[in-house]
Amino acid sequence: MRVLIYGGGAVGLGLGSCLLQAGESVAFVARPATAQALRERGLVRTGIFGDFRAGAGEFAAVESLGELPAGEFDFVLVCVKSFDSAATAAALAAHPGVRESAAPLVLCQNGWGNAQEFARYFPAERIYNARVITGFARPSPNEVAVTVHADAIHVGSLFRPEAFACVAGLCAAIAAGGIGCQTTREIGADLWAKMLYNCCLNPLGAVLGVPYGKLGESPASRALMEEIAAEVYRVMAAEGWRTHWPDVAGFLAAFYAQQLPATAAHESSMLQYLHARRRTEIDALNGQVVALACRHGLAVPFNRAMCDLIRFQEHQYLGR
Repeated sequence: MRVLIYGGGAVGLGLGSCLLQAGESVAFVARPATAQALRERGLVRTGIFGDFRAGAGEFAAVESLGELPAGEFDFVLVCVKSFDSAATAAALAAHPGVRESAAPLVLCQNGWGNAQEFARYFPAERIYNARVITGFARPSPNEVAVTVHADAIHVGSLFRPEAFACVAGLCAAIAAGGIGCQTTREIGADLWAKMLYNCCLNPLGAVLGVPYGKLGESPASRALMEEIAAEVYRVMAAEGWRTHWPDVAGFLAAFYAQQLPATAAHESSMLQYLHARRRTEIDALNGQVVALACRHGLAVPFNRAMCDLIRFQEHQYLGR
């Protein structure tokens, strides 16, 4: 199969390495420095699933859609930050080879609202989401390291949950390349479960400058996380979605007993972005909770406070 990966960050390179190891044809659209490094030095994967290398010339790496090799792709994997969803959807829709094909678009992104953004440009039946809870790092522009793996990647449709057969081949190829991947009818529940985890930990860890485990040790930070989770549950219910625990108490029990201990040493990606003076994905996480709450007239003061604190810090160096 021919797979286009739009975005050459850690997730894009990680998934691309699996497809290449499985013998599939892959083309990356990446930033200039990344595309050049891939063309010159190939792609290297290290980490918990072993080492793999694809030599330069074994795949395509370009800086724009206009440079792609001729021919249709079977799948398009979107591996950009959530704040780039609108621009990416518009760019892909403007490319005839993507717009006029039937290739599923698989959104491998954090947060909520990405599928809805792509639905402004593409038929809903072409849009799929992937829940990725594998940790990737990028030590250099052409290298990706798999650092942690919590569960298989899940791929499914928010718009047609029963329509997952067409992505089964993609999942099988990623799994054959070393990282578990499977189809699901429950991608909405998966994404909201990840939202709960991220909304509780990411901004609070960034604001306080501590790893996740520290947040579980303090009664004060636990109280804040519990209020954030309760607000997420209210918004999720108002939107007509559910997740894997029927109520916030069930989620918190699993959160404290299983999820938090397994990632106790991990630092929030938002904390890493703030240190690097980069824009965070707060708008797709707690920001989405706030936006959806406004639609239903719900008060979510704890999620709003997290957004305000992160945006204040971003403003110090981004000026937005």
